[in-house]
Amino acid sequence: MRIAFLLICFVFSSILSCKKETVDTKTNINAGFHEDLIQSGLAKDSLQRMDVFLDKLNQKNTSFLDFYVTYFYKFDKETQDEIKKSKGNNFLEEDPEGYYKLFAEIMSEKSDRYLKSFGISKDEEMLSREVYIFHLKKKYGPTIDGQLENLNK
Repeated sequence: MRIAFLLICFVFSSILSCKKETVDTKTNINAGFHEDLIQSGLAKDSLQRMDVFLDKLNQKNTSFLDFYVTYFYKFDKETQDEIKKSKGNNFLEEDPEGYYKLFAEIMSEKSDRYLKSFGISKDEEMLSREVYIFHLKKKYGPTIDGQLENLNK
């Protein structure tokens, strides 16, 4: 009886430890970016601010690259497509000022809503952009280029 009880306890604790590992792995989807930033020599204060940013992405199970591509490229393409659909293919040539004004309004709305969904401020977004450009682009640029090719198909 005692052996059966110990066996049940062991199985139960094994299940819980496996579940904990899966949750921890899922919520730390951006751990590799943190390590890359350390290796790139990012200043300690910027690294701490980026860790806060990455934690916000982790909470939504979103990788930094997915965030970056969506924020800078998918929204751009979606906005261009929306304007073409509502105003026609020649709107840019016919009214460049109107096009850029409408484009800026739609992009601003999309980006504000997206940042808010993560609890990310504009300052955090700007830091992440600078960090990507100066510390991660060399390594991850080809990955983003591949995603852009798929986006433009």
